[in-house]
Amino acid sequence: MKPSFRRMTREDVPGIAELEKQIFRDAWPAENFYSEIENKKISYPCVMEVQGEIVGYAVCWYFSGELHIGNFAVHPQHRNKGYGRLLLEHLLKHFPQHEVAFLEVRKSNQAAINLYLKYNFRKLYVRKGYYTDGEDAYVMVRENN
Repeated sequence: MKPSFRRMTREDVPGIAELEKQIFRDAWPAENFYSEIENKKISYPCVMEVQGEIVGYAVCWYFSGELHIGNFAVHPQHRNKGYGRLLLEHLLKHFPQHEVAFLEVRKSNQAAINLYLKYNFRKLYVRKGYYTDGEDAYVMVRENN
């Protein structure tokens, strides 16, 4: 089933915050999502739905030609169906004018790293102790030539 994409709303936040806790050890609190919804100048919080069910979401920021993907998730029950790929494609297409895209990813998250590599992201450097549990992150970058 082909997903649809839309801007995240305040009504989405309780469900997304619960899903965030299931997925991430260092989950964003609901307040972060509410703040991103209000920050319309640079923030793009979006949801991906299939038949009215949120199967993924992302928060990114666009400013000065740079796209920074700050939060990116696919519901565990909907993984390995290509939704991560479709969500990433949506973000990159939503900001066709971006010169460069950045993101951070856990060094242990090989599935996400593989996805980003397929879309021409490359590992720029390691950010030591980036996550609250002390795990390092790769900072990855993609030039939009």
